[in-house]
Amino acid sequence: MAYTIKGLAKANECESFDCYGLAQVWNYWLACNCNDKQSVNDFKRLRKADRKEMLDYLYLNDWDLYAHIVNHLYD
Repeated sequence: MAYTIKGLAKANECESFDCYGLAQVWNYWLACNCNDKQSVNDFKRLRKADRKEMLDYLYLNDWDLYAHIVNHLYD
């Protein structure tokens, strides 16, 4: 099932239901497990348009998380 950013943020019980909220949760997962695939799998659950929006947000605001997701996107 494909999610919107807002829907996925709600499903993950994020602090805010936007790109920022998802990035916070994914950063937490990445910090707890340096080879985290959970954030990548979660990213893949987004709708195609929302994936682009999320990548654009991460590119500008969180380069490490952006690089992690892009590097593991096709694993």
